[in-house]
Amino acid sequence: MISIKNLSKEYFGIPLFESVSFSIKKGDKIGLVGPNGSGKSTIIKIILGKIEADNGSVRVENEKIGYLPQELPFAPEDTIESFLGFGDKIKIKNALGKVNFNTAVKFSANGEEQEIRTTEKLDPNLKIKTLSGGQKTKLALAKIFLHRPSILILDEPTNHLDFRGLEWLENFVREFNGGVLIVSHDRRFLDNTANKILELDSANERFSEFHGNYTDFLIAKETQSEKEGYEYEKQQKHKKRLELWLSLKKQQAAMGGDKKKGKQVRAMKKRLEREVYSQELKRPKREKTIGSIGFDGETNAGKLILKLKNISKRFGQKQVLNGVALEIRGKDHVLLKGENGSGKTTIVKIATGILKPDSGEIKIGEKVNFGYFAQEHEILNPENTVEQELLQTLRLKKLEKDPRKILGQFLFSGNDIFKKVSNLSLGERVRLIFAKLTNQQNEFLILDEPTNHLDILKAPS
Repeated sequence: MISIKNLSKEYFGIPLFESVSFSIKKGDKIGLVGPNGSGKSTIIKIILGKIEADNGSVRVENEKIGYLPQELPFAPEDTIESFLGFGDKIKIKNALGKVNFNTAVKFSANGEEQEIRTTEKLDPNLKIKTLSGGQKTKLALAKIFLHRPSILILDEPTNHLDFRGLEWLENFVREFNGGVLIVSHDRRFLDNTANKILELDSANERFSEFHGNYTDFLIAKETQSEKEGYEYEKQQKHKKRLELWLSLKKQQAAMGGDKKKGKQVRAMKKRLEREVYSQELKRPKREKTIGSIGFDGETNAGKLILKLKNISKRFGQKQVLNGVALEIRGKDHVLLKGENGSGKTTIVKIATGILKPDSGEIKIGEKVNFGYFAQEHEILNPENTVEQELLQTLRLKKLEKDPRKILGQFLFSGNDIFKKVSNLSLGERVRLIFAKLTNQQNEFLILDEPTNHLDILKAPS
């Protein structure tokens, strides 16, 4: 069992969370939820001993912890073999087979399914940086399971996973005999796996525990919010009634010098303190959410946006793309889908000019500007502040508002705009990219896994 008691943490004198207590024991499947920046990953790092709490304690009793971080722990030159720590091809195949590590066969564009010819051969010396985001997640999970943990701590485990990977992970978590602590933005995943939800409610500055899955949590929270709202309004009416009576008696006492009224005034002050001031309720608050957002830029229906013809790409011995063709015109909305490793991000990087194909033709329409959301957020400069990053956006349209107000729409307030990008949570980085894209003139948007790391309340629809 892992026992967490009265954890508190603050940064720069501002509390991040206070009095957090819970336990993780065999059979627990716990979802830890809260807005971006509320301290979810910080709690995990305290449990793992990576950072210290300001107050409180963590006790780990005879448990082996398996940890999947948000930012996966790969060195630039890591290969599959070096990361897993052994070179036996059969062992590697078995380890990857346990996490449904495979290559994809199809993609979909303009509503049509097309085949991407790939190879099932996997080179153990393949560099991890050439793998898809989903394959990297599966590889990290494979290494965790090799050590046979008794408790799992998974920080955004569903990011980048394809449907088969999600289905496999759901089944694994449900059937895992030990305890599991999950931080996830994926409501469906929490509905299908969690039996308890812990909430970091930064709006109301509290930590709460709810039994059941994520839908059960939402129902219980709404009931709780309605009850608290009713009790708050009831107390406020009582407070106003007593304060009005007190004000009237004060006026009467001042005018007539009646000692009896003075005694009544003192008695009412004590009653107000006892019944209201000493236990005054706070108005329940709801978490702030991103409002509706819009993207500037338009084009004619028939205008050529992008054309790919006979695109092929190989990484080492792995043929990722072979003979891929795709054409996008005008107002087409294209869904590019496929299993992890099918080459979706490779196609995107070829279209944006980040990668060159081994063969084939690429044509971008005349005067077509594109806005790009990169899966791993590499388009951001980690040394910039939030405000600097916004102002350095290419093709930034003329700002009609103060940059602070624009960033405020994306929930950056106060000194947040002076934070370095490198110090932002991954969810905060996602919000910053959207702030940039919505203030940029584009005819073409390319969004590679845009909802990863974005908490449930803020995922734009």
